[in-house]
Amino acid sequence: MKKYTKDTPRLTVKYINSQTEETIFEVKDRNWMNVGELLSDHYVTEVMRQNIKGTVPDKLLVLVVGEYSLTE
Repeated sequence: MKKYTKDTPRLTVKYINSQTEETIFEVKDRNWMNVGELLSDHYVTEVMRQNIKGTVPDKLLVLVVGEYSLTE
């Protein structure tokens, strides 16, 4: 039976506009032990404040993404 394996142990944290589903910003190359700090209210506010010019979305999704490939 085939199984899924991660190509890399590194994760990406994506900040997504909830209304449009558009990816606004990404933090790449994180590990499972340090993604939690990217999910705090303070960090999310600071990331948006420092990286987004103009109108910010009313609702934001923050997702941790790992990519898996089907292998033999």
